[in-house]
Amino acid sequence: MKARLLKVRYVILAVALAAALILLAHPLAGASDMFGNVGPAPQISGGALSEQYPAGNYTLDQHFKAVEASLTGGVDVSGVPPMIAYFLASILWELTAFLARTLISLFTFAFSLDLLNGSEATGGAGALRPVSAAIHTIYAEVFGRPWLVLAVTVVGMWAMWRALIQRRYAQTAGTLAVSLIYLIVALAFVAQPVATIGSASSWTNQMSGAFLSITSKGSVSEGEDAKLSGADQLFKLLIHEPWAVLQFGGIEHCVKDGTGSDDHDPESVAVRPLSKDSDEDAALSRALRRGSQVQADGKTCVNNLNKYSPHFLRYPSGSDERDAEYDALNSGDTGKLPDADPSADRNDYKLGVADKPATDQMEEGGQYQRLLVTIVVFVGELGVFLLIGALSLGVILAQILLLLLLAFAPVVMVASVIPGRGHEFFRSWIIKLAGLLVRKAAYSLILAVLLAVNGALAGATSQLGWLMSFGLQGLFNWMVFLQRRQLTSRIVGLTGGEHSSKDSSAELLTYLRRTTTFRATERAIGRASGRLPSRRAK
Repeated sequence: MKARLLKVRYVILAVALAAALILLAHPLAGASDMFGNVGPAPQISGGALSEQYPAGNYTLDQHFKAVEASLTGGVDVSGVPPMIAYFLASILWELTAFLARTLISLFTFAFSLDLLNGSEATGGAGALRPVSAAIHTIYAEVFGRPWLVLAVTVVGMWAMWRALIQRRYAQTAGTLAVSLIYLIVALAFVAQPVATIGSASSWTNQMSGAFLSITSKGSVSEGEDAKLSGADQLFKLLIHEPWAVLQFGGIEHCVKDGTGSDDHDPESVAVRPLSKDSDEDAALSRALRRGSQVQADGKTCVNNLNKYSPHFLRYPSGSDERDAEYDALNSGDTGKLPDADPSADRNDYKLGVADKPATDQMEEGGQYQRLLVTIVVFVGELGVFLLIGALSLGVILAQILLLLLLAFAPVVMVASVIPGRGHEFFRSWIIKLAGLLVRKAAYSLILAVLLAVNGALAGATSQLGWLMSFGLQGLFNWMVFLQRRQLTSRIVGLTGGEHSSKDSSAELLTYLRRTTTFRATERAIGRASGRLPSRRAK
């Protein structure tokens, strides 16, 4: 009796768990698109692929019951484990898609942002003019003319002592010339920050757009077109294609000709190769990639992404129209399409027996594979999130730090006339300013190369299947992310960024010290200057 009661409790618990999972996992038709409401706003317009359909329409569908009960068969809970797998896959995919959309918005925002001069991303208002007013106020009222007069007076007294007492005329004149040049440069930043740093910022923004445009078209084009192309490439890689794989079981599928009837499903066969003849196989691959369906050697192959995605993505998951799309696809009957689908009247969406396998991933038997592929997709895309996210944040932070350094221009102007530490302070400031200024262009170059290599990998590995192609792209992005510091520091260092000229000279000096010729020369100079004893003295 106790064993029977315990069994009944387990059944009730399983039913309650299944009901909870159904309520959590199954999207309600007509529900608010929460991710679309709270997600980042798009930063581009004009036909972007990411803006064709709402974010909530890229959810995963399921068409099976976790629990079935009948008077004759009792309670069947065999659908609970697949429902759990679907729930986990759906949650992980929602997280992946949300991060991908955030990354694309961050990417477009970073390369649309001109924090200094103003852009559409900042509402047309730039921060350079308020900072310029602050610089003029600091110079006029806080750290300006009196301090500069004091610094010039001290330097003049130092120059008289060096020239008249120590009689180092040439060295003193050279130092004063350097002080004068540094003072003129610093005074230009204080007096005309818009004409100096603002013009340079506009130039680097144009260079940034040029680097990004070369990736997509091979020639320099408008910055907006370049960002649109980059965003579309990222969206296709991170959301559009993975969703089609998880929704329909792959980008493409093939069925053997002559199989499939009212009582039996068609026999699925491997997509590759499409033909035993290499030339014909290449031609069929191109036709399948651009179209929706081809007839290969003894099999019919369908491009799931091109044929089914526009019809499913038009409606939110869980809606009556989307369920009708599933029914039409599952039965291979175009007549079951919803009335809202334009193809129902145009008759340009042919469904048949060859289309039935595309619904297997939405049913009970496909949930474990779906969960496994979702995990692979998340791990592969995580490298892209970290890599491109770090570069985009670097571009935004560089502009903020540039404004912060520029605000210290009055202090730098006073320090620039002081020999020694003052000159070193000015050189460090101007080098950091130049590095931050060109970082956007340098990071654009890196991103352009990354997008170009990802596109080349996708094209070169298309014959290996989507999973292998996606895996190689994910591996490449992970590798670049792990080596990002060396890559970015060397490229930015060429312009005087993180690796300053002083650091480069130190590296060169360390290398030269290892050579016999340099050591001998150094010893000879030391003996000539009296710092080392000569061999005769020994």
